[in-house]
Amino acid sequence: MNEAPIEFLIMNCRRLGSVVGGVYVILIGLVFGEGGAAPKVEYPGHFTRPPSLGKNYDTWEGAKGADVGEVKVDPLRLPSRVDNSSREQYPPVYKQVWGACGQFASIASIFTYEMNVLNGEAANSNATRFPAHFSWNMMNQAKNVGSEAYHGWEVAKRVGIPTAKSYGGVRLDKIGKWPNGYHVWREAMEYRVSGYRYSPAGSVAQLNEARGWLYDRNRPSQRGGAIGGLFALDGRMGELGKVTKTIPKGEYGAGEDVWVSWGPSGYGHGITCVGYDDHVGYDVNGDGQITNDVDLNGDGKVTLADWERGAYIVVNSWGEKWSKNGKIYLLYRAMIDQTWKRGNYLGRVEVSRYVPQKTLKMSLSCSDRTDLRMVIGVSKDVEASEPDFEIMPEAFNGWPLFRRSGGGNVPLAGPKDDSPLEVGVDLTELFEKLSGEKKGKLFLRFSGVKGKKVKGKLHRASLRTYGKAGRYVGERALVVEDGRFGQEELEVTLVFGEAL
Repeated sequence: MNEAPIEFLIMNCRRLGSVVGGVYVILIGLVFGEGGAAPKVEYPGHFTRPPSLGKNYDTWEGAKGADVGEVKVDPLRLPSRVDNSSREQYPPVYKQVWGACGQFASIASIFTYEMNVLNGEAANSNATRFPAHFSWNMMNQAKNVGSEAYHGWEVAKRVGIPTAKSYGGVRLDKIGKWPNGYHVWREAMEYRVSGYRYSPAGSVAQLNEARGWLYDRNRPSQRGGAIGGLFALDGRMGELGKVTKTIPKGEYGAGEDVWVSWGPSGYGHGITCVGYDDHVGYDVNGDGQITNDVDLNGDGKVTLADWERGAYIVVNSWGEKWSKNGKIYLLYRAMIDQTWKRGNYLGRVEVSRYVPQKTLKMSLSCSDRTDLRMVIGVSKDVEASEPDFEIMPEAFNGWPLFRRSGGGNVPLAGPKDDSPLEVGVDLTELFEKLSGEKKGKLFLRFSGVKGKKVKGKLHRASLRTYGKAGRYVGERALVVEDGRFGQEELEVTLVFGEAL
């Protein structure tokens, strides 16, 4: 994270800057360049937040950190290079399995790093790493399909993410498999996302805000104590040979690979931005110079799109043998791609620890988890026939949040697996609606979507209570006689008292 030596700057003044009043200044726009559009929040298309929640859904609402654009960035305080993948909180480079790139970036890499920063731990074992396939199998329709970063972050907000240790690794060998074991679901409840944001990086001002996030999350008051954040990136990966270059001898970073732009064709691919290097560059137009002050695209002005120097450091999920130990540089200019309507945006996340107070532990089987419907309610009146408050857990109601993307029309446990699944559901917020009332009635209702041939069975269920520190206090079992449901609804109730 040190600045380049002054000898390098003086010997390469034409390439890196200009002489102003006898002083060599790095004119890469970070100090004197045109600022352009201010940093802002932006949610383009369906790949940045669930369309089911509408355009007013604020994904950062539960976060405590500074929002995009809230802090004025002084680029002079930022170092020329940051690489957060060198920190102990960052996990190893993974080689993805199937189309789970979005989850290898958002959960296995970024969520793992952020949670370890929060906990003050290192990502040196499965106990401090988080799986890509837990969230991927929640929404991939039990098929080998792609996903967006926000899919994993929404799963982390609403269900949580278990550690790779309890899950069985960062990845599984089966598509669509859900974990069997209350302890896995209960552990997941503790590791959450509090908020996430997307923002563009198409101007110098927006770039500087992004560099500040990567350096210290734009929190200069921490005086070196803050650790930078990461970004989820998404870009086209077709015909990479046309845009992948090797920095030649004599240049800064010689021998390293760099993407001068995203691929000119193909589908999007999720990768992780771990840092930046202001000195990395490549002679894109072949004029023998690396400049940031020449109009390369002929639009009559010099913008970030014309820069040949300055690059993000990104980690790909194609394994350590890909490129240079799984990493590559991506020129800043690549974030302005007029040929791809989807566009390129930076996704950031804030994580949090959470301790549930009330949970539901149950063993459940169902022939179709997308067409399963589960309603959980509570009432203050122990004699009530209807609950006062209800919730419909996303995972057990076909993931309506993701609409077309869901658990798939397969048994609850996974494809071709009709066995019961032991799961857990957090009921803490539901019970908080009782406003401190210690007595009441719990309602569980199960059914299948009308017109669908759904068969299910509740084998057993219990209401569990935990103390403020997460210490297990006790449980009350619900009486389940038959337990079968489908077109006929199953209702099971439990009267609870002060003991729980």
